[in-house]
Amino acid sequence: MSEEEIEVTAERQFVDSVLSDNKVEAETAFKTSMSAKIGDTLELKRRDYAKTFVGSLPQVEEEDA
Repeated sequence: MSEEEIEVTAERQFVDSVLSDNKVEAETAFKTSMSAKIGDTLELKRRDYAKTFVGSLPQVEEEDA
């Protein structure tokens, strides 16, 4: 199951839980959905930061001895 399928399932489960007045299950589904979204966003930011960091390092030339 892909992350997108898990996210859609968690969101659907949240809505179904709220409609059936199952607060505990709704809370669990909400936390699962939010964790996936936050994790995805943090991963994208980490990659952007890594590209910027690596791209900004000065190039060191080795001298022949």
